[in-house]
Amino acid sequence: MPNKRSKRAHIQKFCCPYCESRLWRLGGQRHYLYYSNAAEILTNLDVSRKKATLIAAQGAYIDRLKWIEEFFCEDHGKLWLRLHQNEEGLISSKLAGDEDWKSSTGTIDPSTPNPSVSEFTYRMSRRQGSYKRYYG
Repeated sequence: MPNKRSKRAHIQKFCCPYCESRLWRLGGQRHYLYYSNAAEILTNLDVSRKKATLIAAQGAYIDRLKWIEEFFCEDHGKLWLRLHQNEEGLISSKLAGDEDWKSSTGTIDPSTPNPSVSEFTYRMSRRQGSYKRYYG
């Protein structure tokens, strides 16, 4: 009975929301979602209003079952997905929205450029195939 203890068979595979091809994890860290007030805790967690206000009084609540992670699609490039792990351990995914970026730990929105990078450097980094002119 080879590989009876292998965990490789239990790895969950994710599909691209645009083309349904397989996505590959890029090995980046998980950016967990947090909730800072009782209204957010009440809508995102299955708790009573009293427990939500008690959790909010202690400070921001980091949800370890919901996070944003970076994936790669061969056709569409890098994609950021919001992942949610349920009680059975299965993970569901959807594209990360603006509200997810605002409530995630240690991230900045990738759709806005870094303010410390100059406009020229940002524009040159987005050019495709400019190196072929000199080296190809």
